[in-house]
Amino acid sequence: MLSIYAPIENQNSKCWSVFEGIQKTWPESTQIVNNTKNLVKSPAMFWGLVNLNSDIIHQLEQNKQDYYFTDTPYFGRFDNQNLKKDNHYWRFSKNNIHAKLINGCPADRFEKFNVKFEDNTTSRSHILICPSSAGIHRYLDHNTWLDDTINEIKKYTDRPIKVRIKPRGRGTSGPSEAKVPLSEDLKNAFCCVTSCSISAVESLMMRVPVFCHKKSFAAEISNTDLSQIENPVYQDPTELLRGLCYQQFTPEEYENGKAVSILKDFKIL
Repeated sequence: MLSIYAPIENQNSKCWSVFEGIQKTWPESTQIVNNTKNLVKSPAMFWGLVNLNSDIIHQLEQNKQDYYFTDTPYFGRFDNQNLKKDNHYWRFSKNNIHAKLINGCPADRFEKFNVKFEDNTTSRSHILICPSSAGIHRYLDHNTWLDDTINEIKKYTDRPIKVRIKPRGRGTSGPSEAKVPLSEDLKNAFCCVTSCSISAVESLMMRVPVFCHKKSFAAEISNTDLSQIENPVYQDPTELLRGLCYQQFTPEEYENGKAVSILKDFKIL
């Protein structure tokens, strides 16, 4: 039985748009578990790192027990002013907080977003640091990630460092709340350094090399060793991005079974 950890006391949470669909289409029975209580059950499903989710996931990982994770997508983020079941996405992963590299995915779901690669190779100067949320750093057991990262970078380079704190406001976070677009901060960037932020998507699409945590979705094609900050590797992210789009789904797709069908096809379920 799949245990779905949910904020039972908050019926207005966006998590229900995913969980209600999962309850209808999951290949085995499901039960709702209060995520404010530290009860560890497996297999389990989580939406974000709210309440006690992070602590419970840690215990599952230590026990090598399966869990599934949903959160904000790589493309097609929700708009609070225009929220419909078919116009926004939520990512899905197994035994990690991010999706993984899947080779050989069709291009159709990626091309739907009509996003373009940009050339950012003319002049590269600064290092852009994009910290993840406090919740991510707590999950990574690294609450001092930003200070530690700046100090580590300074051991190996004297390039200027620019820090971009995750935009927040109006009860949400992300691009819609940014006063300065991420693309502006990425212009002329030598590289982008993050733990697990989705800012790595835009960075890769602007051909800016990424340094990230091993749990990031970008880790398999990016850099993870800051001692090599002056020698970043950049790999074509097309395969990665196509695969990410096959690991994120609309509430409608969670509800009509398409999400479960795709996840089975790629042996994630």
